[in-house]
Amino acid sequence: MKKLVLIAFALFLGLGVSAQTFGLRFGYNMSGLRIDDNFSDYLDARGVEGKLTDGINIGLVFEKAIKPKLDFHAELNFSQKGSAYDMYANEFNHGTSGHGQTNLNYFELPIMAKVKFGPAYFAIGPHIGYLLNAQEIKYRENAALVSAYGEAGAATALGVASMQDDEFFDADMDDFNRFDFGGQFSLGAQVPAGKVKIFAEARATVAFTNWETWNTYGDDEETYNLDYKKNMAFTFAVGVLFNKPNK
Repeated sequence: MKKLVLIAFALFLGLGVSAQTFGLRFGYNMSGLRIDDNFSDYLDARGVEGKLTDGINIGLVFEKAIKPKLDFHAELNFSQKGSAYDMYANEFNHGTSGHGQTNLNYFELPIMAKVKFGPAYFAIGPHIGYLLNAQEIKYRENAALVSAYGEAGAATALGVASMQDDEFFDADMDDFNRFDFGGQFSLGAQVPAGKVKIFAEARATVAFTNWETWNTYGDDEETYNLDYKKNMAFTFAVGVLFNKPNK
């Protein structure tokens, strides 16, 4: 993975020096998790419903023309990803309800080929991400457990710091993989506006690597493999491109 990071940054720096076009992009992320089907069934039975989280995706854009309709395209972005869930009380979770969320902040480097058809284009390529930090919420409600064991005992039984703590806390970074490797695909359009070009695009991002360092989860009945617990995101972005001044 470190070799891939070095290669990606070398390509990015090389493009930054030789780029004919540079710009800025401003985007909105909707992100979540892709998980194993068996583990998804496990969560469904226990009243856990996955949800998407909101975030921003902003950064720098560099492009170099390879052919009239083909550009080499690279970005350096700050991208907020993560996932969330709601828990509904049922017999499997012993009447527990609540919710949770994990926010992940990455520096992300996509390296893409951009193919143009008039004002429209599509772009595809890999990305390398570096996780800067992670924050979590784990909130639970269970009146029966609180009544029997008190709030501290109920929280311990449910594996959360506090039954009533509904604020983000800094997650243990040892639980997360620092590097995220995946692929991205964009559809968009760009039009000239005076001396610049304005673009808008939609993008899908999928990770090929796990976001956590531990890969099993379960209870006394069954253990589930979490090798398939990976980021996914949908991004809607706008931006502006400038031609590099001639020397």
